[in-house]
Order: sequence, then C-alpha cells, then structure tokens
Amino acid sequence: MTSVRRIIASASVLALGLGALAGCGSDNAGTSDSEGKVYMLNSKPEVVDQLQELADAYTDETGVQVDVQTASSGTYDTTLLSELAKDNAPTMFSTAGYATFARYKKYLEPIQDSEVYGLLNDDAKANSQKIGDDSYTIPYAVEYYGIIYNKKIVNEYAKKSY
Repeated sequence: MTSVRRIIASASVLALGLGALAGCGSDNAGTSDSEGKVYMLNSKPEVVDQLQELADAYTDETGVQVDVQTASSGTYDTTLLSELAKDNAPTMFSTAGYATFARYKKYLEPIQDSEVYGLLNDDAKANSQKIGDDSYTIPYAVEYYGIIYNKKIVNEYAKKSY
C-alpha cells in the first residue's frame, strides 16, 4: 500500500511539473504552438500506467498533448542519450542520482523561480539537484538504501580468528 501512495504522490508532483512545462514544445501530433506539447521520457516502468493516466487527464483538462514514453528496463540511460540528440527531445526526463544529473545538466535550466518549484515543501526543495543556489530538478521519488544485518551472525563471525 505504501508503494501505491508513493506512486500517487509522485504522479501529483509530476502533474505540477507538467503544468509548468506545458508551454514547451513545438507543433506536433495535432496540437498548436499555443497549446504546447510535453514529451516525458519515463525511467520507471513500474509507474507507466499511472503516468499515462495522469498525462491523459492533463491533456483532457488543458488541451496540451502529453506523450509519455518509457524506456525498457535497463536501457534508460542509452535511450535518454539517443532521444536528447533528436530534434524533438524530451521536455521532461528523470535523473537518478548526481552522476546522471551531472551527465545531462547541459540540457537543464534552473527552475527555482518557477511556480511549480515554489509549491514544493522544504524537504522536496532540499532533494532538488542543485549547483550553487540554482535548482535544476523536481524530486518525484527519493530512494535511500541501507544495510540490514543479523547481529548474531556478525558477532559470531567477528569472534573467529583466521
């Protein structure tokens, strides 16, 4: 159930992001320049259905076409690199950690003065990827890793001499 809540929360943040970026894009797929178009390259295949539902709802409400493409599992980085080289590059894409952010930062613009960034709470702003005072990302999923261990096994192992 927690995963579903995280997906819904993530989709909500993305909806705000779509609103901020709706004016981006070119005349494509039957939309006019005044309506805009959003092309999102998704890195998380597990939320593709929710993102498509959100995109459809946004298009229905605003008239702005939203296309969500999802890279196959394990191919996001190569897909993103290929898509960014095209004339109709993604309007929105995901970065996973600082290494990915650093690799693609030349495609990003600071967003800390945007309406959507202003709607973020302090924790979300703290998790935005930054360079100096400039924020470049809207966090929609934050993952942490830890080590889980069996204290008894570790203690027994540490007592052994080799």
